[in-house]
Amino acid sequence: MTLFDAAPPRQVHPARTGAILAMIGLLLWSGSAACLWTNESWLVFQARRSRFRLLAPGEGVIQLRTADGIKLDALRLFRDTPPAFWILYCPPSGATIHGRVRRHLQSLYAAGYNVFAFDYRGFGRNPGVPSEDGVYEDALTAYRYLTGELAVPPDRIILAGRSLGSAVAVEMATRVPSGGLLLFSAIDSVPLTASRLYFWVPVGLLASQRFDSLAKASRITVPVVQVHSPKDWLVPLDAAHALFDRFPGRKAMLELPGRHNDVGVGGDAVARTLGEFWPNR
Repeated sequence: MTLFDAAPPRQVHPARTGAILAMIGLLLWSGSAACLWTNESWLVFQARRSRFRLLAPGEGVIQLRTADGIKLDALRLFRDTPPAFWILYCPPSGATIHGRVRRHLQSLYAAGYNVFAFDYRGFGRNPGVPSEDGVYEDALTAYRYLTGELAVPPDRIILAGRSLGSAVAVEMATRVPSGGLLLFSAIDSVPLTASRLYFWVPVGLLASQRFDSLAKASRITVPVVQVHSPKDWLVPLDAAHALFDRFPGRKAMLELPGRHNDVGVGGDAVARTLGEFWPNR
């Protein structure tokens, strides 16, 4: 047989090629969806980031105990002559009162307010595993300490939080009486925030942790101050405005330079607005 007698090369049918590519795409998509689903807790809470080194309690740190028996570290910054208001601060994901959160707490204290903050279960030195219901219980424990042990009147407590902590503060405002709500880099909800990052996956169907502030905002009638950066990479300004518009009561929106994790730390604008809403006299 000569070279010219060899069989012609086999033709690859376009439909078969398309089917192979579609299957590869489906496998990649399902793999990424499965990865997001199985790592949801880490992506939402990032608790391990707050445990990166051995932490020792510092000045002003006390311990609380939740209704389900979890010990929590908490931090008090207060004056001998107490001001009119306390700020109860709910931290963002991946943060601890033993770390970078302190700078923000100190700036709120410098603005003339007593400050009380805590670490969620599984964060910092705390035992436990975080969950949406769990961190709500942690915040309620801190609130009960203020109103019980320290006898702070509910209308003298400002519920505050940054990023994920803003959603915890919003949930608190639907459950307990307070003097107002102070939100930094507030998220609208976990599914909406995740959908902007992972737009190719139906995170609204996969997410078990909701933290849906957008759905709760219309039920909150206390004064609200919301601080947001126009350059926030995680929550765009239009999403922040959509949340702000849902609050029905007295409110103010501060658009300040900064990043998602530090907008509103220090500076006169926040302190001045706080004084207009919650004067310490």
